[in-house]
Amino acid sequence: MISELDESKVLNLAKKVVSEALKQGYDDTAAIVNYKNKVMVKFANSQPSIMQSWNIISISVYLAKDKRVATLNFEVPNEEEALKYIRNYISEIKLSEPSEYYAPLPQIETKIKRIGEFHESIVRALENPEDVSEEILNTALSYDIDKLAGVFTVTAGLKALATSANVEVSETYGNYEFYVRVFKGEGSGQWTSAGRILKRENIVEAAKVAAEYAIESSRRENVAADVYDVILSPMVVANLMNIVGSMTSAFRVDLGLSIFSNNKVGDVVASEKLTLVDDPHNPESYSMTLIDAEGVPTKRNIIIERGVLKTFLHNSKTARKYGVESTGNAGWIYPNPWSLEIESGNLSLDELVSEVKKGILVTNNWYTRLQNYVEGLFSTVTRDALFLIENGKIVKAVTKLRIADKLPRILRNIEYLGKRRYQIKWWEAEIPTITPYILVRNVHTSKHLL
Repeated sequence: MISELDESKVLNLAKKVVSEALKQGYDDTAAIVNYKNKVMVKFANSQPSIMQSWNIISISVYLAKDKRVATLNFEVPNEEEALKYIRNYISEIKLSEPSEYYAPLPQIETKIKRIGEFHESIVRALENPEDVSEEILNTALSYDIDKLAGVFTVTAGLKALATSANVEVSETYGNYEFYVRVFKGEGSGQWTSAGRILKRENIVEAAKVAAEYAIESSRRENVAADVYDVILSPMVVANLMNIVGSMTSAFRVDLGLSIFSNNKVGDVVASEKLTLVDDPHNPESYSMTLIDAEGVPTKRNIIIERGVLKTFLHNSKTARKYGVESTGNAGWIYPNPWSLEIESGNLSLDELVSEVKKGILVTNNWYTRLQNYVEGLFSTVTRDALFLIENGKIVKAVTKLRIADKLPRILRNIEYLGKRRYQIKWWEAEIPTITPYILVRNVHTSKHLL
């Protein structure tokens, strides 16, 4: 595990990188050194196929010279190699154009030097991942399934930040990520669990949900494309809200890569049922952090409150351009959300289903693509268990539907939200998102041939 000696070495390396960059003539510089212990267990054909462990030191560097900006990301075997990267890059940055977004790194007055500890559940899982893996397999295989595949990852790390604006701070972190896909007949089900605190009941539940969805969808029928009322599972909501949340970045808004490019704070942009928050202070969040990449303290930002746009997300660069304060969401180049949350409603999943006369329950999706960023015109392919709902009841499992609609219309047509929330993170939802099931009215669909 990470010791006080490791902590000192990591922070000192970040400070040395900054010192070397200033010596080479850069105006502003920052360095993040990330030292982590990581274990990954992969499952294939209903058994552990491989277990890997790493001790990794990665370095990210921000460099600015004459308003020209660059970032570097690399892994190195030793300190000298890291400093060599910095020395060799000074000639390259001169070839770039000055950035209209340039702003000096903020001077932060903080007495914080060290933040946080990782939870004991993460330590136990890192030391004995076999115990968690066995419980995953035993849970899923207690069902009548054909096979399963998945990944369980647990990480404990230390992140140190140093800047030329005299920020020096280190932060420990620990988290886990688990997703499993289960197969039965023609059907499949997938679920995930993630967080900063590993609760075994959440791991077990994820395996159960995936197995149950696989069994319930084992015999699938075709279904016509139509305009449906759609219940989106937390897996799907997380994927779509990753896009929506990222589009509240002031940088993306400014570049015209956002459905909010023509909006201002105070506009109604969604159903009054939707409240979307970025909360990096949630102690159970996978991405909990108290400082951003510029050393600015993070905070809980309400992005959309009861359908009303409350803020864009800023780093010091976009904040300077907009004449506002940073929201603590840097990104050296652009701001982004840390950990998204949707406030819950008051209905169970069964009650959500009972509110649908003609619709579908979408448990998972992938290949989400935008055809027009400002209009939010998008499509996403449903995958795994997909169910047809008629007159308030699930009547059968179906297949081969694509949601093809506009994100603003999805946001406006939210009518009901579930009362139970799940933390979702996997490769289709890289920003961890805590969300319930959501019922959206009048969603357009199309067919696909895959």
